[in-house]
Amino acid sequence: MDIVFKGFEKLTSKQIEDAFRLRQQVFIIEQHCFYEDIDGYDAKAGHLFFYDGDKLAAYLRIFPSGVKYDDEASLGRIVVAPGYRGTGLGPKLIKKGIELCKGDPIRIEAQAELKGYYNRLGFQEEGEIYSVDDIDHLQMTLG
Repeated sequence: MDIVFKGFEKLTSKQIEDAFRLRQQVFIIEQHCFYEDIDGYDAKAGHLFFYDGDKLAAYLRIFPSGVKYDDEASLGRIVVAPGYRGTGLGPKLIKKGIELCKGDPIRIEAQAELKGYYNRLGFQEEGEIYSVDDIDHLQMTLG
């Protein structure tokens, strides 16, 4: 597995297309959720890719403190391609994202059904469940 981490301005056109394609495949098509994926934040994020050869297997974006939240870094658009689920790749991706936050406290906006998954990675829920694009979410923090 090749791991790539870059700021948006250093991404190749293939990497940008791979990220948008995987995000679209899972968050929009698979989850039947029509939302504005290109939200203006990609240029402010670091992008973490796990490639299996030339195929994007997993991806997330990382925001340093002060971008999305004042005192916390953030992980978002956390996604594992369907063929790689259940292989342990998701926890590896998230742990690498946590490592790249360099000890800063981290906040995520998690789909509520994944609360237990993120609990096992050390995240704790904060606040009540709320709806984003008709999917239940909750805030979770680490650190």
